[in-house]
Formats: sequence, structure tokens, C-alpha cells
Amino acid sequence: MVKPCYNICNMINIHPALNPLEVILVEEDMAKKGITHYTMTQGNDCIWVYYGPMNLYYIFKEGRIHDIQID
Repeated sequence: MVKPCYNICNMINIHPALNPLEVILVEEDMAKKGITHYTMTQGNDCIWVYYGPMNLYYIFKEGRIHDIQID
């Protein structure tokens, strides 16, 4: 079982197996949206971010955010 990493300042839970560069891009996007409390984990070929009732799926291509799907 992999234990999540925690960013205590902003209450962000980050799965340690995620690509660190992709994590930075997601953190920047979430900060732009003003969202500071969320969990980031592995999805199916994406980074899955969830907070409250929202689910965001960040899809990457060539080291950049290619698409964000909202559920």
C-alpha cells in the first residue's frame, strides 16, 4: 500500500507515484482556479483530482496538459 504525500500548507493530498512535472502543472492549474483543498491520484492514463463532489481528469500529451475532463 502506497501512502499519500501531504502538502500541509494547502491541504493537498498527492499520490507519490505521480509524475512530479505533471503534478506541478496540475497544482498551478488548481491554484488559478482558487482551489486549495483536493486530492490528486492516479487515474487511467491521467491524473485524477477530486474535491467535494467534483472530479477532474488531467490528460497529458508531450509534457503539457492536453485536456481536462470534468465529471
